[in-house]
Amino acid sequence: MPFAGEDKVTIRLLKEELEGWRPFVEALRFEDRQVAREMMESCWRYAEAVEQSGKEFLTEPFFLTVLLAQERRLKEFEAEFETLKAEVEAWKSRAGPQISMSSEAQ
Repeated sequence: MPFAGEDKVTIRLLKEELEGWRPFVEALRFEDRQVAREMMESCWRYAEAVEQSGKEFLTEPFFLTVLLAQERRLKEFEAEFETLKAEVEAWKSRAGPQISMSSEAQ
């Protein structure tokens, strides 16, 4: 278990790492900036894991937190897609053959 002072050092280092990426984020196209900012903010969700990584430089854990957040969102989207897909299939089976025939004509 880390000491309270070590937590502060890790938080400071994480903040410095995120600040170091600010010029990159600001140089992005307008439509990408907000996404990048949200991505950076998601790193704070994993601050404890970053602290436990024991890495002297936080770039690797930083990228890992970004990947983890993206993977989490991807899994959520996949689950939502599967739910919607099942609802469409159920709707098609209730609607009968006219749905299948009209979709084949297109």
